[in-house]
Amino acid sequence: MPIVEKSLVEVDRNDSVKLDGIDVSGDWSAFLRSRVVADLDPCILDWVKDQPLGSTITRCWQCGTCTASCCLHTDYGMAEFNPRYFLYLAKIGYATELRRYTNTIWRCLSCNKCVERCPKGVKVEEVVHAIGRYLRVTGAAPESPADRFDRAFTENLLDRGILDEVALFRTYERLEGRRTPLREMLRMGVRLFWSGRLRTGPFANRTRGWNRMREVLRARLAEDERRALSTASPVRAGAGGTR
Repeated sequence: MPIVEKSLVEVDRNDSVKLDGIDVSGDWSAFLRSRVVADLDPCILDWVKDQPLGSTITRCWQCGTCTASCCLHTDYGMAEFNPRYFLYLAKIGYATELRRYTNTIWRCLSCNKCVERCPKGVKVEEVVHAIGRYLRVTGAAPESPADRFDRAFTENLLDRGILDEVALFRTYERLEGRRTPLREMLRMGVRLFWSGRLRTGPFANRTRGWNRMREVLRARLAEDERRALSTASPVRAGAGGTR
């Protein structure tokens, strides 16, 4: 499905024009300016579809159902968050244009409306995260707050084999370089206490026999990261376009 970028449409607009007493004002003679993109990189699609999260990208036929279903795009008015467009850019390998969305693509809320409504069975939420990871491992995007939370969550889970919400919160605050006001901390502490999840420090739950499993998982995660870095070609800076 072809996509015409608005910046390439040249319109001859006529205001307050009348012909034989009839108002014929409006847009006349719309032309598309020619453009050649020389920096398309097919390796982006190869990398994304080889990742566990991005394997369904080739099913996408650009119907736009994912974007129409996205709560960020529709309910919260974040027009720049466009899952259909992200998949399109990755499929054609438009690296320079993808870089424009390095501060947007990680904002996915994982509500999975796009996944539930996709007529082709594309795991859109997972593919968007795979594309975001490609931008990160190639150095095109800095580590996002979502990446830092994932890192804190993974480390917390690897430590005991079961989640410690209090430790996770403290770790994420440290990575973000911020401190929650005392009143808010007390409010959350009371809620955790009554929910029975205020188990941290020496009282935290632990999974029995977790030490051996922890080393296996750490080795596998390290191997996945090494493989991702070794197979991703650097995002080239070229003459890009606009949506």
